[in-house]
Amino acid sequence: MSETMIVMQENQSEARERVLQTAEALFHERGYQAVTMRDLAEALEMRQASLYYHAPQGKEQLFVEVTERGLARHQQGLEQAIWQAGPDLQAQLEAVADWFVAQPPLKLFSMVEADMPALSEDNAHRLMQLSEEALFHPLIRAFAGAQTRGEIRAVKPERLAGLFLTMIEGILYTGRTYKRGPTPQELAYEMIDILLNGLRPC
Repeated sequence: MSETMIVMQENQSEARERVLQTAEALFHERGYQAVTMRDLAEALEMRQASLYYHAPQGKEQLFVEVTERGLARHQQGLEQAIWQAGPDLQAQLEAVADWFVAQPPLKLFSMVEADMPALSEDNAHRLMQLSEEALFHPLIRAFAGAQTRGEIRAVKPERLAGLFLTMIEGILYTGRTYKRGPTPQELAYEMIDILLNGLRPC
């Protein structure tokens, strides 16, 4: 392969990465249905026809790809956080909370309610499966491990994972909306303590 061809491929790769990063930012900010290919082209300062070179199937192709990338990033981050925290559920959950606080807001439930119905059935099903694998499964394994170690009583790990993700979503929303008061991390740690130790006096 000639040096010119290599340079052209590198430039195309860089351009596509810029397209994906811009698409991810716009979808995250506005939601899937509110973003058009014209919006993306204007944000990228390119012609709309040139954008279709990077995404021949249009907006849905871009949304699916950036969502897959984001979920893969979350799965890797969650699994690493849980592993590094060691075999203690509270430390694991605090590490997971730290991961989510450090990332752009997840907006999982708004994505499920608002974005998924606008996708093709195949793409919606695929992204739902990937969401479960990336977000729920690491937590399910963490709760199941804690039950095996005798740290917590036997409650279905799937329910605990869903409860924890719902709690984190609420905390991140509160942190975005109300700037005064505890930080999202402080709120998360407090809720983890309540989840594990309850509200009843010792």
